[in-house]
Amino acid sequence: MSLRKAQARLKKIADKIAKNKPQNEIDKEFLVKAFTEIFNGEDAETALGVKAKKGERKSKHHRDTKKKLEYFYPWLATATTRVENGGLGMSDKNAVAIIAEQLPHIQIETVARYWRQAKKTQEEIFKIKTD
Repeated sequence: MSLRKAQARLKKIADKIAKNKPQNEIDKEFLVKAFTEIFNGEDAETALGVKAKKGERKSKHHRDTKKKLEYFYPWLATATTRVENGGLGMSDKNAVAIIAEQLPHIQIETVARYWRQAKKTQEEIFKIKTD
């Protein structure tokens, strides 16, 4: 199970407990096994299935940042495309700086790092014609 799915599962279980709703048998067995492992000295994150792998981030802030930046990728792609190809002809540095101004809680280095990674992994689906 992925880290995100494990986190969602724990949230669902916590919500049921908070609302005094009964747990299904699978979740009960999972909790009993996890609590027993924790009692026996196992790492709690490992027992609950939410231990992040090396380099993997798990905070809500990280997930929110990633999601917000995904909305800006199409604009960044257009902004950094050459003018003769229908883009704005901006450098990556200038385009990233404009996005960073729109998201003051995110550092410019973070925006630049995500954009570099997105360029490597995402394919161009369509082109936006500029005026």
